[in-house]
Amino acid sequence: MCFSQDTYKTSKGEIEFNASTPLEDIHAVNKVVNAILKIENGDFASVLLMKDFNFKRSLMQEHFNENYVESETYPKAYFSGKIQNFNAEELSSAPREYYVDGKLTIHGITKAFSTKAKISNGSKGIKMVAGFIVKPEEYKIKVPKLLFKKIAQEVQVDINFTLAQQ
Repeated sequence: MCFSQDTYKTSKGEIEFNASTPLEDIHAVNKVVNAILKIENGDFASVLLMKDFNFKRSLMQEHFNENYVESETYPKAYFSGKIQNFNAEELSSAPREYYVDGKLTIHGITKAFSTKAKISNGSKGIKMVAGFIVKPEEYKIKVPKLLFKKIAQEVQVDINFTLAQQ
């Protein structure tokens, strides 16, 4: 496939997280994540509304937004960075692993961030899949001592984006 100096985007990216422990199943998904990729240089960014994470139980969703991520005060999470050594011409249907480095902002805290992503060329655009760990305490998300054993200290986050040419 021939790529020109294009921008690829999605507004239907999917991010899910799992903060489960043996005592509690805590799992949520957000299917309206915005992301953008600049083909010519590998610049990549994404943004989501915290309130768009959906939980199986509405009370859990309410606690997440009001008590933990404080989505009224910190409504969005952001990532801005670069896919290292990205070359769109090398993409095929077989996923290729790239490092993605940048800054991740959650709960008003911005930290340097790096992860691996598998990127491929799919029928509907460029597909990006990654999984990584986020520690709530690093983003000053407080978990009451009473609930400390019910919420994972390391949260598994999985992303799945299909970015289409704009």
